[in-house]
Amino acid sequence: MRAIWLACIAGAALAAAAPSWAADKFLGRFGKWEAHKGGDGGDAYCFIAALPAKTEGKIAKRGEATLMIAHFPKRKSFGQVQVKAGFALKKGAKLGLEIGAKTYALAADGDTAHGGSAKENAEIVAALKAGKSAEATALPGTGPKITDIYSLDGFAKALAAIDKECGRK
Repeated sequence: MRAIWLACIAGAALAAAAPSWAADKFLGRFGKWEAHKGGDGGDAYCFIAALPAKTEGKIAKRGEATLMIAHFPKRKSFGQVQVKAGFALKKGAKLGLEIGAKTYALAADGDTAHGGSAKENAEIVAALKAGKSAEATALPGTGPKITDIYSLDGFAKALAAIDKECGRK
């Protein structure tokens, strides 16, 4: 699971202003999810992440896929949804994140897709808390669609851990 931390910290580092790598604090493993806090002082951030439990479809030279939720207290930004596909997504395509009966179309950039507005992110996080699994379906630059299935076992507890650690009420 240390690989989750490395993949997710890279994503969080892009969004956080100058995080302190040495300040990472492992908050725990909750089912299939890990919780972490990074940075220090005003640059602190928290995130939870999971690897897919199952993948449908194949692609050559694929990196690690993760589903991540991040908090950035300094910016008062909580519950940012990010899916790292592990391959370059087809230009102009959206990544579909299906939770229960609802599918969210996440904007893609490179090998990563993000939730849009704060409202959309909040809806996705609420669905993740209530769900049993989430399916991320994306089109690579070339080749057939790839679907990663994430277990939501432990999601709510992991989220509660970063809510507490990063001061979300």
